[in-house]
Amino acid sequence: MFAKYSTLLLGALFFFHCGKKLPVSMITATSMDSGLPFEILDGKKWRPEEGAKFVKLHFYPDETFLLSKIEVESCNGDFSDPITAYINFDEYSQELSTGSTAAVTFDAPKSTRSVTFNFHRNANLCVQKVNFYDDKGSKMKWKGPKVVEASVTASETAKPNLSYDVMNLFDSRYEYAWASDKKGPGVVLDFDFKETQKIKSIKIWNGYQRSDRHCQTNGRLKVATLTGDNGFEEKIEVGDIMGPQTIQFSKTFEGKKLKLKVDSIYTGKDYKGLVISEIRFSDGDDWILPNPMEQVKKIAKNNFFQFSAANIDNVLNWSYVGGEYTGNAPISTNTNLEQPAQQSAEAATEGTTGEEPSPETGLISSNWTLRLRSDGSLFFEGNTTEADGDSQINKSFFALGNYEVKEAKPDGLKLRIFGLVRKMTQKEYNEDYYGGDCNGCGRDCNNSQDSENGEKIFQEQILLRKSGNKLYIKNENPGKVFQFSTLELVQE
Repeated sequence: MFAKYSTLLLGALFFFHCGKKLPVSMITATSMDSGLPFEILDGKKWRPEEGAKFVKLHFYPDETFLLSKIEVESCNGDFSDPITAYINFDEYSQELSTGSTAAVTFDAPKSTRSVTFNFHRNANLCVQKVNFYDDKGSKMKWKGPKVVEASVTASETAKPNLSYDVMNLFDSRYEYAWASDKKGPGVVLDFDFKETQKIKSIKIWNGYQRSDRHCQTNGRLKVATLTGDNGFEEKIEVGDIMGPQTIQFSKTFEGKKLKLKVDSIYTGKDYKGLVISEIRFSDGDDWILPNPMEQVKKIAKNNFFQFSAANIDNVLNWSYVGGEYTGNAPISTNTNLEQPAQQSAEAATEGTTGEEPSPETGLISSNWTLRLRSDGSLFFEGNTTEADGDSQINKSFFALGNYEVKEAKPDGLKLRIFGLVRKMTQKEYNEDYYGGDCNGCGRDCNNSQDSENGEKIFQEQILLRKSGNKLYIKNENPGKVFQFSTLELVQE
């Protein structure tokens, strides 16, 4: 008999009694060093990697609540740059005041299901505490998961393994997930807990929950059988929905070894395998979270190593801005940015992003922002203006996604970038253009009612080379996804 599953209704308001703690099973950040950001809930100091800028910290409470005020306390002096808080991804945003405690009070309480902080240019962060206040002005209490040590393995993992490793099931990031290679039924996940656990239910974020499009493109779990110590066996049915769902067991599992075998899947539109974004277990009182910190650090270490091998330093966890490079970037056999023989040496050093149209392309302006983070995520935004007879065509691009290092050589780096992109074209310049670096996952971000301006899945290759303090980016397929050929960027 299938265990009955129940879906959390994220839209429903949560009313709690005085003293009751609000559960939160997902908190993550784009850079981690001291530990998982759940430590903030326990009053511990939390730090991202040293020198990291434009760090984002995401809170995903289990239930919706009313929010009237936020405080973020520093344990490293005053915040030097304002912090932006995004409520429900990008439904609402507001800057916090600066100082050692950054704060913001809302004119009216906000119905809140997620809060994201972008720390912008603040470097060497140390966060002592994050306080949320309810609609009565009372400081809210939080209850994080019980983080436990466990070894988790999968019988099959899609390539690249680092991007789809099974420990991604516990990192609180929608943009990282576990994926099988080509199989669905028969794939097995083995959980080996260091200490004996009591488990009464499982919470699953089914499919690739980066977006609806990603979810439908890949397979999702439908039916699975769990077996474990002391003869435990339970068959579960998982709904084909976005968001988390909690599935109660008919009896309690108690032991160290638990196995999940896939019986059937909801077939994806394009890929044969299946994807699961996140998993939590519950003992009836606390969520149980296998510690993913080793995998998080492994990803960051690998990315830093590959960028360093390509002589591209001080790029990860920074923000770079600039525009189309109309001259010729320094010679690089890896990035294929050679200067033409007919160009003089002087001309080759005088690239320009001026305001006069290029006679070949009609390009009037080109402004881009690239943020590559050590956790493998990226934000990429661009605005271009081209001459079109007597009028102008304005194009805007922004993408949230990930990158994979395809090749790292001393003279350059080849990246595969993939995720969600939104492209907009307007005949007139849009002063209200809104940037998209709001939440880091794109799941609810920048929704559009215009079918031509909606989000689309993309995959592209770019070539990077660093010369001095400048970063050059060559587009292998100009115009296919992003409207640029070669960019020259500097630190923001």
